[in-house]
Amino acid sequence: MTGRPIPQSMNIPGFCYVLCDITPRVREWCVRMDYTPTDDQLGFFFYHKNLKAFVEIMSFDRLLKAAKERNNAFFVKLGLPSK
Repeated sequence: MTGRPIPQSMNIPGFCYVLCDITPRVREWCVRMDYTPTDDQLGFFFYHKNLKAFVEIMSFDRLLKAAKERNNAFFVKLGLPSK
Protein backbone atom coordinates (compact mmCIF):
# COMPACT_ATOMS: atom_id res chain seq x y z
CA MET A 1 0.00 0.00 0.00
CA THR A 2 1.35 3.42 -0.92
CA GLY A 3 0.24 6.91 -0.02
CA ARG A 4 -1.04 8.37 3.18
CA PRO A 5 -3.63 6.54 5.27
CA ILE A 6 -6.99 8.21 5.75
CA PRO A 7 -8.07 8.01 9.41
CA GLN A 8 -11.42 6.29 9.94
CA SER A 9 -11.65 5.61 6.19
CA MET A 10 -13.65 2.43 6.77
CA ASN A 11 -16.55 4.61 7.95
CA ILE A 12 -16.61 6.97 4.96
CA PRO A 13 -19.65 6.17 2.79
CA GLY A 14 -19.40 5.71 -0.94
CA PHE A 15 -21.73 7.10 -3.57
CA CYS A 16 -22.86 4.94 -6.49
CA TYR A 17 -24.94 6.01 -9.46
CA VAL A 18 -26.80 3.65 -11.78
CA LEU A 19 -27.87 5.27 -15.04
CA CYS A 20 -30.61 3.36 -16.85
CA ASP A 21 -34.05 3.67 -18.36
CA ILE A 22 -36.66 3.43 -15.62
CA THR A 23 -38.75 0.80 -17.37
CA PRO A 24 -41.82 -0.76 -15.76
CA ARG A 25 -39.68 -3.78 -14.86
CA VAL A 26 -36.94 -1.64 -13.22
CA ARG A 27 -39.62 0.37 -11.36
CA GLU A 28 -41.29 -2.85 -10.15
CA TRP A 29 -37.94 -4.21 -8.94
CA CYS A 30 -37.11 -0.99 -7.07
CA VAL A 31 -40.52 -0.93 -5.42
CA ARG A 32 -40.18 -4.60 -4.45
CA MET A 33 -36.75 -3.89 -2.93
CA ASP A 34 -38.31 -0.99 -0.97
CA TYR A 35 -36.12 1.69 -2.57
CA THR A 36 -37.27 5.27 -2.10
CA PRO A 37 -38.54 7.02 -5.24
CA THR A 38 -37.18 10.47 -6.05
CA ASP A 39 -39.63 13.38 -5.85
CA ASP A 40 -39.81 13.67 -9.65
CA GLN A 41 -40.40 9.89 -10.03
CA LEU A 42 -37.43 9.63 -12.42
CA GLY A 43 -35.32 7.47 -10.11
CA PHE A 44 -34.85 5.68 -6.79
CA PHE A 45 -32.31 5.77 -4.00
CA PHE A 46 -31.27 3.68 -1.00
CA TYR A 47 -28.44 3.10 1.44
CA HIS A 48 -26.61 -0.23 1.29
CA LYS A 49 -25.53 -0.94 4.88
CA ASN A 50 -23.01 -3.69 4.16
CA LEU A 51 -21.17 -1.65 1.52
CA LYS A 52 -21.70 1.64 3.37
CA ALA A 53 -22.81 3.16 0.09
CA PHE A 54 -25.55 5.51 -1.02
CA VAL A 55 -26.98 4.26 -4.31
CA GLU A 56 -29.08 6.28 -6.74
CA ILE A 57 -30.79 4.69 -9.73
CA MET A 58 -31.71 7.39 -12.22
CA SER A 59 -32.86 7.87 -15.76
CA PHE A 60 -30.87 9.85 -18.29
CA ASP A 61 -33.71 12.39 -18.26
CA ARG A 62 -33.20 12.94 -14.53
CA LEU A 63 -29.44 13.34 -15.00
CA LEU A 64 -29.98 15.88 -17.78
CA LYS A 65 -32.64 17.78 -15.79
CA ALA A 66 -30.39 18.00 -12.72
CA ALA A 67 -27.42 19.19 -14.81
CA LYS A 68 -29.50 21.92 -16.44
CA GLU A 69 -30.85 23.09 -13.07
CA ARG A 70 -27.41 23.03 -11.49
CA ASN A 71 -25.76 24.94 -14.35
CA ASN A 72 -28.55 27.46 -14.90
CA ALA A 73 -27.42 29.77 -12.07
CA PHE A 74 -23.83 29.57 -13.31
CA PHE A 75 -24.86 30.59 -16.84
CA VAL A 76 -26.97 33.47 -15.50
CA LYS A 77 -23.99 34.77 -13.49
CA LEU A 78 -21.85 34.67 -16.63
CA GLY A 79 -24.54 36.47 -18.62
CA LEU A 80 -24.93 33.49 -20.97
CA PRO A 81 -28.21 32.09 -22.28
CA SER A 82 -29.46 29.55 -19.76
CA LYS A 83 -31.77 27.51 -21.97
